[in-house]
Amino acid sequence: MEESIHLYKELLEFCRPRILEFFKNVNLQERQFIIDRTSELCYEHLYFKNYNIQERQQFFGLIPHLKKVCSGCYKYYMNPRNKSNKKMDVILGQQFEYLLIDFFKDKKGIISEKADKSYKNYPDNLVRDSSNQIVCYYEVKFLTAPFLLTYKVRPGRECYEGSTTLDIAKKIKAQREIVEMLDEPTYYVYWLDYPCLKGIFYWEATKVYQYIDKVKIEWDRKERTGDFKNNKKISVTKKVYLPLLEMHPFSSLVWIFKNQEIRASEIIDKRKKTRLQHKQKKSVQKGLNRFF
Repeated sequence: MEESIHLYKELLEFCRPRILEFFKNVNLQERQFIIDRTSELCYEHLYFKNYNIQERQQFFGLIPHLKKVCSGCYKYYMNPRNKSNKKMDVILGQQFEYLLIDFFKDKKGIISEKADKSYKNYPDNLVRDSSNQIVCYYEVKFLTAPFLLTYKVRPGRECYEGSTTLDIAKKIKAQREIVEMLDEPTYYVYWLDYPCLKGIFYWEATKVYQYIDKVKIEWDRKERTGDFKNNKKISVTKKVYLPLLEMHPFSSLVWIFKNQEIRASEIIDKRKKTRLQHKQKKSVQKGLNRFF
């Protein structure tokens, strides 16, 4: 637990100048990009030691100031958001992808970069080993606003664990087809900066897709101004909310990325085996064609 908290503090410190510059004209929530003792206790009790979803009010006695944090969160995020800005949402997401990539490279010695976008619908980012082989892919989602009314629309879920949103649209379906054909694993990485819970969490793509198959669509939000451009819908309103308590911590992600070389040889061997099998199959078919 301590290692993941330390890593997140290190990440924030590394990114702070660029974050402050990017948000210099934005009225941020009072606890945004701040990690303190309350944040650490939230991580411990809302995530690390929490094996079953509990109402957030149950933690007020365990986490001093949490009630005040929840009040400030509600006041800030329950203000109606009447407009959607697809372009700004995309730019914001890309900014935090670059921050994470640079942190991996500069602070952890992980060779990470943006994936080649000429390959449409591939995951956005990748990791290479020391021989320059691609060993895994990952997507990054940056979230600051908990889904405060989740308990009303999805009984049994809570805002702190049930706000890890994923859009359900053509892109995710197309991406899934690609990911399931790749030899390299893919991960969905969530950068959460809620007023209460903060950190980096991830889930394997296989588990994400299993969850989508299980729940289908969990929420179809109301359409807003900005969801349309030239009378065409450009924003996604259908969503699922991945279960945070089943996701893995930052320290595990860093370990996996740094040790992917162990798996790289396995991936290469698998490719060679597949190619050999394909070659043998073609050779057999060629022989049969001659025979008949």
